[in-house]
Amino acid sequence: MIDTYTIPQLIEANHRKWGGQTAMCVKSRGIWHRYNWAAYYDRVKYFSLGLVSLGLKKGDVVCIIGDNEPEWFWGEFAVQAAGGIATGSFVDSIPSELKYIVNHSGASFALVNDQEQTDKFLEFCDELPSLQKIVYWDPKGLGNYDDPRLLSFNKVIEMGAAYDRANPGVFEQNIAAVRPDDTAFIYYTSGTTGLPKGAILTHGALVNTARGFVSVYPLDGSDDLVSNFPAAWVGDSYFATIPHLLTGARLNFAEEPETIAEDTRAVGPDFAIYGPRQWESIVSEIQVKITDAHPLKRFFYRLLMPVGYKMAEFKFNDTKPGPFWSTLYFMAHLLLLRPLKDRLGLSNVRFAVTGSSVLSLDTFKLIHAMGIELRQTYASTEAGFISSHTKGDIDFQSVGRPALGVEVRLSGDGELLVRSDCTFTAYLGEPEKTALIKRDGWVHTGDAVNISDKGHLIFLDRLEHMGTLVSGAKYAPQYIEGRLRFSPYIKDAMVIGGKDKSFVAAMINIDFAMVGKWAERRGLPYTTFVDLSQKQEVADLIRKDLLRVNSYLPELSRVKRYLLLHKEFDPDEAELTRTRKLRREFMEMRYRPVIDAVYSGAGSLKVDASVTYRDGRKGSVSTLIRIWDI
Repeated sequence: MIDTYTIPQLIEANHRKWGGQTAMCVKSRGIWHRYNWAAYYDRVKYFSLGLVSLGLKKGDVVCIIGDNEPEWFWGEFAVQAAGGIATGSFVDSIPSELKYIVNHSGASFALVNDQEQTDKFLEFCDELPSLQKIVYWDPKGLGNYDDPRLLSFNKVIEMGAAYDRANPGVFEQNIAAVRPDDTAFIYYTSGTTGLPKGAILTHGALVNTARGFVSVYPLDGSDDLVSNFPAAWVGDSYFATIPHLLTGARLNFAEEPETIAEDTRAVGPDFAIYGPRQWESIVSEIQVKITDAHPLKRFFYRLLMPVGYKMAEFKFNDTKPGPFWSTLYFMAHLLLLRPLKDRLGLSNVRFAVTGSSVLSLDTFKLIHAMGIELRQTYASTEAGFISSHTKGDIDFQSVGRPALGVEVRLSGDGELLVRSDCTFTAYLGEPEKTALIKRDGWVHTGDAVNISDKGHLIFLDRLEHMGTLVSGAKYAPQYIEGRLRFSPYIKDAMVIGGKDKSFVAAMINIDFAMVGKWAERRGLPYTTFVDLSQKQEVADLIRKDLLRVNSYLPELSRVKRYLLLHKEFDPDEAELTRTRKLRREFMEMRYRPVIDAVYSGAGSLKVDASVTYRDGRKGSVSTLIRIWDI
């Protein structure tokens, strides 16, 4: 691993050490294109100098939006090499969200993917005169645009090459001038309780966080990573991009977001890191395909998968299987587990990681039963890399032990406090909010956590989201919701309760595709999502999953009533963040009449709900939602 301190210095060192070695691979039009470190360095260098020639100065902010493609990262690193600051927005952000980030950060340049993202900026850029240029890297559809603020990525590189010829050595001087305590990126948090906050992270914080991660998950230049986390999310830097810079591991990009599964299988990564929703989606896909499979395949799955669970149990208990189980496992691996892993693109995986939020216990166990050592990590934008499972030290109930160099302690009300050299600097322009989170060098995470006798951190929920019923009984909404999402028939769920409530209830989104297939196999007619969601047979199907989850819960915290919503939770309607976390407070206000009906004992409720379509049109849905008892 290279011993250096800023992101541009890492790229410069990699160029010197591994110039001819492949650094990035991207699939385009069905063909994999490779870029070595020398080509990588040149693109960063000339794009950086091109921006400098356009007026980018130290401390200026550049807003980036687009799919995970090499140009995003070359652009980000080019900005940082010039002493600038990058910020990002999720690709599905609507113009008003993007405008907020550009205005709040004071961005003077924008780097965008394609025509769609360009149009978003052109919609509001006249209102933000500080935005000087919009650079796009995919020119399709932009040939007839004549706005003087528009430039192509390749044109900026040409300008940078010309600037370098006229001003040799400037790029190297700029890199040398970047310090570890300079701001590298402003990450906008997901905004679960209001407008997003801009968390300032320095080069040192980002590199130290990734260095701690790599100490637990050692990689080298022969390893392949797949870039699948949104590049605007800090997790991409922590767990993919900067580990790639630190170790020389190859970073691979799928052709399209829709082809990630197929392209991941082609790459065969050595390291796989997905969010809980992605792992749960993988497990759901396995279950659905097995349900639809030939009876013989279903027979072998049900016969051999328990062998995988048994072997995983041996590992967790640190015991050695006897000849009988070893022989059975050899057969299970040959006939079921190896083909299954290959199908998912996970055949070569040495390290598999989940992060962002707590993963369903059932999902965790199934992945281990397949022979993949999945480990839980715990990190946040503000606190950096906090903890992780390590090899041979996996506890399903925990998020691992604190990472190297990370100090943790609990406050009187059970909140986790973290101190390390990986923490954020401040929230941009919000000193009061910064002071609430960062006090006396400790970051107050806002998470309710226990520390086990073995020193593992047990994540319960956000402190503000831990529920208390009128009886005083505690319940953890995220834990229940995560277990419900293990079902192939449940896409999302929100658990409700409160100090004035006597029991826990749940609002559930069915997975329309999966429940639709289930209904078709049984000859159950339906017309729309609304119609299918309110059928007695579907309610009975979901009740089975609620009973399964309730069996793991104390009596007083079990779900007693539930309803199946007539629509999915939608980030475009502000019900979810862009990382698909529930905006719980907003949801409780929006669905207040529904919640009141649940606790009044009503059996149904008429709902007139507004719906925002993807093209911006608004409509309404009127339906009768039925409320069920367990």
